[in-house]
Amino acid sequence: MVLTFPKGNFVMTNHDPEKKRHVLIVDDEPAVRRTVRGVLESSGFECEESENGAAALEWLKDHQTDVIIADYHMPKMNGLSLLEKVQSTLNGHTPRVIMLSGIIEEKQKLKAIDLGAYAIVDKPCNFRELVGKVSEAMTSSSL
Repeated sequence: MVLTFPKGNFVMTNHDPEKKRHVLIVDDEPAVRRTVRGVLESSGFECEESENGAAALEWLKDHQTDVIIADYHMPKMNGLSLLEKVQSTLNGHTPRVIMLSGIIEEKQKLKAIDLGAYAIVDKPCNFRELVGKVSEAMTSSSL
């Protein structure tokens, strides 16, 4: 399904090669961040990483990203809290947020969608689907 991105490098294959497409991957598991980053970078995105929602918000104070892929379950600040803060506190450019989770109740999924999540992707995810969701999110955010 859909994932969350780290701070860093992003470029989209279907867009102007001069315009980088950035993804912030937020997950407390380093192996997940590395894997998602590898998949996205091999598809032409620039990626950055963050280990939790609080660190991601701190990074976002000084940087912009097009898409955030965030794990639902994380210490310090979970993905839902990050989604709420991104929607309510970022001035100007608000990135699309894709929630990633292994186990999430339907009630929590609905709350995430109500709060503005672009998509929810289940772990383990289909990477082709994830890349597609990230591409869609970037396309819809540039309209």
